[in-house]
Parts: sequence; C-alpha cells; structure tokens
Amino acid sequence: GRGRTGSGKTLAFGLALLARTAGRRAEPTAPLALVLVPTRELAQQVTDALTPYAGALRLRITTVVGGMSITRQSSALRRGAEVLIATPGRLADLIDRGDCRLDQVAVTVLDEADQMADMGF
Repeated sequence: GRGRTGSGKTLAFGLALLARTAGRRAEPTAPLALVLVPTRELAQQVTDALTPYAGALRLRITTVVGGMSITRQSSALRRGAEVLIATPGRLADLIDRGDCRLDQVAVTVLDEADQMADMGF
C-alpha cells in the first residue's frame, strides 16, 4: 500500500533508523545507515525531516545527489557521516571514485523503491 503525503512515513522509518544508529561513530567514507531515494527533491525532504533528530543524537547526516558538487559531497563523506541520504546514480559515482563504501551500513531504507525501479535502478 501507499501512505498519504503528510502521513509521517519519513519519520516512521527515519526515527527507527536514527535509534538503531545512535551511539555509533562512522569512519571516513563509511556511513552506518543509508536512505536511498529516487530524486534530489525527495532527498532534501528526507534530510530536512531527519536533521533535527539526528542533531539531538549527535549523528551526522550527509546528502549526496546529482546536480550538486561531487567534490563537496566527497569531502563531507571523508569527514564522516553516520547517515547517508543518496540518489542511486550519485551514490554509484561516489563508490566508483572510492569516496564511499557501504561495508559498514547496518540499516538501509529504500524510499519510493517502486519509482527507483521504474527509473531503471
């Protein structure tokens, strides 16, 4: 099924993800939690919704999307981020460059997975 817009889906998965990640520290380029989203706009919405809660838990969020500076995004990953919010294409680019690895990810969320499948990811 599908939840209506504004029904709290982002916080439903986001708070659980933050709770499972709290108290851990990410190594450079190795996030502990991943939220994969189909679009830059949705990435920003998820980031905006989770940032206040992540800050309260001292968790660092990094958002990586196409159309923005990959150099800045790489730098943010090298500084360390417990939570990574990403679009598939940009995440693949960063992995290919050696700027991100997923071997430490313990929690993964596929937000709007149907849309990503329709887009060929």
